[in-house]
Amino acid sequence: MSKWKYGLIFILFLTMVGVAACSATDSQTDADAESNEETSEENSSEEASEQENTMTGKLTLDETEGEIGDEVHLTAEGLDPDEPLQVIYVDMEGKYEIENNYSFLGTAYDEVEKEVGEGTADENGEWSGSITIPDGFGDDHDILIQQDGNAIAKANFFVETVFTMSPESGPPGTEITIEGEGLSPNMYGSIWHVNYDNAYTGMITAISTDGKAEAVVRAAGSPGTHTVTVESGASGAPYLSRDSSAINYIETHFFDFTITDEAPDTDTDMAYVEEPPEPADGGIQMPEPENKEGVQISLDKEMGTVDEMVTLSGEGLPENQELTLDWHTMVGNRVSTEGFAPEIMEIDTVETDEDGSFTHEFPIPDDLGGLPHLIEVKAGDEVYGQAYLRILPSIVSIEPEEGPAGTPITVEIKGAGWTEFDNALGVTYDNAYIGYICGFNSQGTIKLPLTASGEPGYHTIDIYPSIYQGEDPIPDIYRKPQLTYRDDHPGTGIPAIRTFFKVTEE
Repeated sequence: MSKWKYGLIFILFLTMVGVAACSATDSQTDADAESNEETSEENSSEEASEQENTMTGKLTLDETEGEIGDEVHLTAEGLDPDEPLQVIYVDMEGKYEIENNYSFLGTAYDEVEKEVGEGTADENGEWSGSITIPDGFGDDHDILIQQDGNAIAKANFFVETVFTMSPESGPPGTEITIEGEGLSPNMYGSIWHVNYDNAYTGMITAISTDGKAEAVVRAAGSPGTHTVTVESGASGAPYLSRDSSAINYIETHFFDFTITDEAPDTDTDMAYVEEPPEPADGGIQMPEPENKEGVQISLDKEMGTVDEMVTLSGEGLPENQELTLDWHTMVGNRVSTEGFAPEIMEIDTVETDEDGSFTHEFPIPDDLGGLPHLIEVKAGDEVYGQAYLRILPSIVSIEPEEGPAGTPITVEIKGAGWTEFDNALGVTYDNAYIGYICGFNSQGTIKLPLTASGEPGYHTIDIYPSIYQGEDPIPDIYRKPQLTYRDDHPGTGIPAIRTFFKVTEE
């Protein structure tokens, strides 16, 4: 049955008997999401209907559903004879919406037209040819035949979502990559979730990556076969009873991973922070530093960890004068009545030479990560120059690193962020999501308390970027590990933090 028929059946079902779905489940939430989406598109649907009424041609596809990369044969008739034509594939572009560089609003999509073919109608107004379904989002797509800038004929093609996983075996700690293509821009197919050994791990998104996802987890558990399940769910959790849903053409994807008898490489990988990834949509754009004419202020690095040494240099400043270095930060939290506010503190003084220059080395302050901090170079109350320095997350310690089941563990982290898109970090133990942590109120420092569990051997503790809160309630993408953080996390580019704990015999 074609996909639009499912939507028609669902609408008739609601009209005849009302909503009779699983209470407080993803089935209801997904249906509500689709209904809201349809309501918001009523005006554009009327516009599209008017456009269809002006179409004089007919477009037929030999296949109406398939995957990205499929070749589809098109036959058109009723075109303007002997006139050139273009084949247009209607897709979406997704993005994250952020306000004031710290408030997360949600996700948004804009329609985009891709030219995927061209030709010329014959003397009878007919044309046939083939196109390749391009990279992009999944779900329903209009394919248009345009002549002289006008849509003459239209047909629909449904793009299926596909997932693959690699590798299929390795020791604990092996990086497992789950790749997806053709994720939907629509709510019910835009957010997917990973269960590892029937425990929830985190979510898969492809909002800013044109429907293409690359999620990463680490292999965990004892030697043998472990199950990996990928399932959609707009309400923030995997929706399991798919057959009873009105959106029942979305498939569940099943994989197996085999843990081998090899030990992980704990000499180098016992605890580490990954390199910061590129943020979605190019990330936050800070205001340009403001320098007086002729003044140049520079840092030998744009980012670093707490207590790492950094060198600040200045030129074109007043000669032989003492200057102060002011550090801008944010203090407070977003859960108490006191709230939060910017704060400025003096971190050092320097003196320029007879050329109006200085070079000064100092340790990166113990402060919040996330957004870069503004450093101002001042003479008295007058600002002469500015620079930005970003604090990256770092692992201070994991104490202890081994012990029997039941051992209390503390993981100390510096450089946690404070904005709505990097305030919360999701924690997994052996790929089971156990909760989230924040470091805003503690000025970037987090002491994560855990209790060792499981059989003797190495157990993974992974800390992922997540999104703390936003204005859009659906799809629910908040306070859960975002496994696609390397390509599709908004804001500043937050790395994952990886650790092991070795459970020993009693």
